[in-house]
Amino acid sequence: MNDILIEKAYSILTQSIALFTIMNSISAGVIMLTLVPETVSHKALKRIALRNTKAVFISMIVLFIIGVYVFDVFGISPASLRVFGGIILLLMGVNMVQGHDKKLNSSQKERSAAMDKEDISIVPLAIPIIVGPGLATSLITSQIEAKDWMDYAVTIIAIILVTFSNYFLLSNMNYIKIRLGVNGIKVLNRLMGLVVGSLAVQMILLGLQQLWNLYA
Repeated sequence: MNDILIEKAYSILTQSIALFTIMNSISAGVIMLTLVPETVSHKALKRIALRNTKAVFISMIVLFIIGVYVFDVFGISPASLRVFGGIILLLMGVNMVQGHDKKLNSSQKERSAAMDKEDISIVPLAIPIIVGPGLATSLITSQIEAKDWMDYAVTIIAIILVTFSNYFLLSNMNYIKIRLGVNGIKVLNRLMGLVVGSLAVQMILLGLQQLWNLYA
């Protein structure tokens, strides 16, 4: 029993680290600061962070629980999803290692509209900046790999932990940016990129192996 608990605790740790690096809340926080007035108060940032964290948590839970069934409707195999999801993560990892921040994936007109909005916490900050394709495929893959209720519990606990960390980082982003500076954030971004890239390679190789066994 103790061995099982230790194994699950380790799984929670590894899942939390994986989700945290893919979310990359620090880069999202940098984008957040570009979408709010420079004179924004710490209290206002905490309100944005709280609303954002609620949206991120709900989105992650929904993707984890029912995301795989959407792909089932189109007849997409879990192995294919692993390969494609791995490619998305690999591109994210390469982008992060090169020192680039998260991208908003929108036109200049849409960015201006986002800056004019009173509430940016859900769109675009939660979706698609934090909960993007990479995080979605990672959560759906976790659901595919879950074998029993304990595996489901592991991922849900990991989701809770990373959403708390997301709230802490976003609500204190002004202080974090001052402490780390631009160069510090880029170094941290590169380190996270190494983790994301490594996860991506593992996902691609596993997916290719499963496709080979399925069609060989």
